[in-house]
Amino acid sequence: MGNKVNLAALGDGVYIVQQGAIVEVLEPKEYGQDSIQWQHGKVFEVSESKRRRVGSVKK
Repeated sequence: MGNKVNLAALGDGVYIVQQGAIVEVLEPKEYGQDSIQWQHGKVFEVSESKRRRVGSVKK
């Protein structure tokens, strides 16, 4: 129990923890989708998709 994390200090996102350490951070995108694949109880692969809006002017 020596590993303490101040969750308030972390930004928005998905944190993948393996053996008590953060090994990957998935940060939010404006649009998109992330899919997490598991193998033997651990995150094995992350598939990320990004979308763009077409035909609208961003202000």
